[in-house]
Amino acid sequence: MIFRSLALISLAVLTACGSRIYDESQPGEFTGSLLVMWVDGGSDSTGDGRFVYVPDLDRQGRALMFRRGVQTDGRAVHITEVEPRLMYTDGGSIPRLVQPVKGLNPWGYAPAYMVHDWLFAARKCLNAGDADADEAKVNDVTFRESFEIMAEMLKTLERQTAVAESDLQPSAITWAVSGGISKGLWEDDTCPTPRIDPEHMKQIEARLRIGRDGPQKSVRVAGEDVTPARVVQVIGF
Repeated sequence: MIFRSLALISLAVLTACGSRIYDESQPGEFTGSLLVMWVDGGSDSTGDGRFVYVPDLDRQGRALMFRRGVQTDGRAVHITEVEPRLMYTDGGSIPRLVQPVKGLNPWGYAPAYMVHDWLFAARKCLNAGDADADEAKVNDVTFRESFEIMAEMLKTLERQTAVAESDLQPSAITWAVSGGISKGLWEDDTCPTPRIDPEHMKQIEARLRIGRDGPQKSVRVAGEDVTPARVVQVIGF
């Protein structure tokens, strides 16, 4: 109880920084469909499962995309559309300070987190000099622009979807992704090759073959029985 109270007090102070950026942001538009899967194990030594964002086409043939609105506060705009590609994701990291606060769970703003995670995944490969054509599209995006885009997306979700409007949550998230921890991740050059573990790709392919709502039973992929990845989150616009 004491920890929760301290977290709330600290959060109220710290989010003042994120509030200005959020308040000055203009909403854009999300289109397409979001699909997140959970894959087990893999070929590495950790044996841990991971979340994977899988580009999924909606009925109009559109994958998830965020189109930025017209910004009126003079901020730099180096990219107007962001379309995440296949990648590992943590659903958006939230500092421990704000985790006890109700409503700040990793999936509450899932589409925004997917786009934000993609900007960082692409940036790491750009830093490593190993970016592919899709990753190279975010080459000119700055760290400041990355958290400004996050603020724009949060405001968009509160306008476009059933996410409840809040004076606290978007400012807290904007503050969280504009701090030193995020800056360090932005400057990281860890770029996995291949981007997705081959064993995980088999699980994803197995799930796509039987559909999102198909049974959790083995499927033949590349001559072997593979347990399909589990669907964690589906959101359409």
